[in-house]
Amino acid sequence: LDKYCSGCHNEKRRIGGLSLEGLDAANIPADAEVWEKVIRKLRTQSMPPAGLPRPDRATYEAVASQLENEIDRDRAAHPKPGRTEVLHRLNRSEYQNAVRDLLALDIDAAALVPADDQSYGFDNIAGVLKMSPTLLERYMGAAREISRLAIGTAKIPPTAETFRLRSDLSQYQQLDGLPIGTRGGAAVRYTFPQDGDYSIKIEMLDLFAGAQVKEPHTLEVSIDGQRVHVFKLGVSRRKCGSRSKQGRAS
Repeated sequence: LDKYCSGCHNEKRRIGGLSLEGLDAANIPADAEVWEKVIRKLRTQSMPPAGLPRPDRATYEAVASQLENEIDRDRAAHPKPGRTEVLHRLNRSEYQNAVRDLLALDIDAAALVPADDQSYGFDNIAGVLKMSPTLLERYMGAAREISRLAIGTAKIPPTAETFRLRSDLSQYQQLDGLPIGTRGGAAVRYTFPQDGDYSIKIEMLDLFAGAQVKEPHTLEVSIDGQRVHVFKLGVSRRKCGSRSKQGRAS
């Protein structure tokens, strides 16, 4: 340390805000936080900086190991358990957000687990977020349901889902859930149970009986914001019609 470090890391210069003066080399654990910084620099061999005299690799390893061993022995002899109060578990809203961030699944946590207790109007206080055997069982059940949604099941039979849109759904303005700059359309939330081939069928009804569309229209189908198909709807006097597209979802 005197040969390679103290020239910069002393009380007068304090390069990098670090001074090694006043540290007791015979009592490393007393200043463990400072020595941990030294260990990181030694392990990466980033100090001394390039252009200054540097020790060989064996010296780097020997000094870093000695510092680590002394700190580890002290921690083993004088463990610091840290917080001893209740572990802070996620509340229901945080659990729902964590599932969304980790698995890209929009679940309804309110339907899977009970509401959390509150303290002074807050439901994220560790002291009231207890974990009873009954609550643990509910969370285990939720985990099973979420895992099935995340990875699917090999024995799921073919199913069909129908989504009916309101007849008064505006087609003349941008709608919630659709890209800015678009007009009309509809957004449907659906979780595909597993990878596979899916057929999407769109049925349309002309509410303006007798009116003729003078210009062709474009119908775009997107999944997770990615365009999967575009239909060209030509000029027609038909009052109703359907379009379908089959593709793989994964």
